[in-house]
Amino acid sequence: MPTYHSFEEKLADARRYQEEDGIPWPVLVDDLEGTTHQTYGGLADPTYLIDCDGRVSYYNMWTYAPSLHQAIEALLSQGGRGVALEGVNRNPHLLPALTSGWKGLQRGLPQSYVDMELATPGSATLTGLGYLLRPLLAPVTQHARPLSPAVKLGLAMGAAGLAFLGVRRLLRDR
Repeated sequence: MPTYHSFEEKLADARRYQEEDGIPWPVLVDDLEGTTHQTYGGLADPTYLIDCDGRVSYYNMWTYAPSLHQAIEALLSQGGRGVALEGVNRNPHLLPALTSGWKGLQRGLPQSYVDMELATPGSATLTGLGYLLRPLLAPVTQHARPLSPAVKLGLAMGAAGLAFLGVRRLLRDR
């Protein structure tokens, strides 16, 4: 989204996103300077699950809803206190972002697309393509357990092969 000029604007967007995405738990809305975001490391897409005592119970370096839901269930089964699921998930869940990340980008178009392409060339375009291919990819990318390294490698090789064939066809059709 564009830079917020007031906390009220930011809060209104947070409430709208919470409603649109059906998020049933409380969501922290940081101040305009991003104080909390910076305190917790300033990463682009982390999730921190805070327990009843105000301590970090679970840290998900790249927000991944299935892992977060598992951590919430684990924390609730512990009475809302303590470390859940060993406390940390540092896996960069890129495949789920590929098929579901477009919705976030779409909210901030066109600037979000430009910013993402400048930060990592091709990433916004790939996210858009992943979203278009979601009916095919989602059964693999949107499941509760991370894929094995062999499956990830196979999918990467298949995607690279499809990209190669697409580029080859584009060049041939010139």
